[in-house]
Order: sequence, then structure tokens, then C-alpha cells
Amino acid sequence: MEIIDANEAAGAQVRKLYDHPQGQALMAVLKPGEALRRHTAPVDIFIYVLEGEGAVHVGEASARVRPDLLIPCAAGVPHALENTGEGLLRALVVKLGTN
Repeated sequence: MEIIDANEAAGAQVRKLYDHPQGQALMAVLKPGEALRRHTAPVDIFIYVLEGEGAVHVGEASARVRPDLLIPCAAGVPHALENTGEGLLRALVVKLGTN
């Protein structure tokens, strides 16, 4: 029998915390070395880093991130988030407007 511990499974975890016709709140949890691949959203978003260290890529720009930083991203702009630290990276991702 195979038993998989979700806390040890590979791949970033993104969980929907709140869903409303005018937006969503999601929690992203990345282990060291994990990333949310480059993608776009049909609505404006912002990422608020709660814990850990990493890098964010928005359009052609990149920056280091740490707790208490907020990163806005306009609809249709490619973005990605990666954990470059040694511990977990937790970030709140908020989608604004109608999905």
C-alpha cells in the first residue's frame, strides 16, 4: 500500500481560501527550490509574502521578496514566484475583479 504525505509531496501547493464573484484569495506554499510557473491571470492580482524568501518575476522585471512585501500584477502580465530560501515560502495571492 502506498501512502503519500501531502506535506512531503513535490510541487507547490495552492489552496483557495475564499471565493467570491468579485475576487478570490489563495494561499501559495512553496518548499525550497519550488516555484509557481510563469503564467498570466485574466484579472489584476497582488501577492503578499507572509513567510520565507524568494524571487518574484512580473513581466520582464525580477526582485527578491521577503515577508511583508506586496507585489501587484496587472491582468495579462506574465508572473512567477519561486522559493530561493531554506524554509517554506508562504504567500497570499488575491485575484481582484471578476474571474
